[in-house]
Amino acid sequence: MTDASTGLLTAGTLERFSAKTRDKLLEASLILFNERGFAAVTTASIAQHAGVLEGTLWYHFRTKKDILTAHIELLQQVFEGANIAADSSDEEAIITGIFASYDVIWDFRYILRDDFASLLDPEEPALKTTLVVNDFLDAWTEGRIQHAHQHGLLQLEQKGMEDLSEIILVIGRYWLDFSKKKYPEADNHALRRKGLRHVFTILGPYLSSTASGFIEARLGPSIH
Repeated sequence: MTDASTGLLTAGTLERFSAKTRDKLLEASLILFNERGFAAVTTASIAQHAGVLEGTLWYHFRTKKDILTAHIELLQQVFEGANIAADSSDEEAIITGIFASYDVIWDFRYILRDDFASLLDPEEPALKTTLVVNDFLDAWTEGRIQHAHQHGLLQLEQKGMEDLSEIILVIGRYWLDFSKKKYPEADNHALRRKGLRHVFTILGPYLSSTASGFIEARLGPSIH
């Protein structure tokens, strides 16, 4: 089993997995799909990574699409928990919620990154679900910016909110793939922090001074 020290998955997601075989398979496949892409990962490699026989995987999941569906259900559960803090009116709690939600995007990024329209049949239920999840995330990101604006953390016009949300989504979905090539020696914790630093660099000109101070304290030193 993976632990939080590897940075492959964050603690909030890891705590959802038990030592049961089904959870081992979900954890292993989530890591592999994130690193290699859904299309490139075989059921044999998932089973090997989880330390079980491929036949055991088929007992729990008939196809990779079933694993995708299970990941989406897990994402929704984890995201719901991470999202509660962001609904607060307290400045520090709002920022903490944004950090937690970025962790969820990081842990399930393949669902938001991979082109499932080219991988799955148009009538496949799993495809429809991934589209719903992506639409929800688009709306959620813009909603978080509006919420921060309403509570005095951000000062900008409506058009600026839409532009910022699009930039933040691009960073969340694609940052790791880019950063692994540019910083091959950096560990996952450092890369995730740098991705967050990019998000808050974009938000920086519009943030209140107290929010900026709290963010800087949380991010720590950057990588170069």
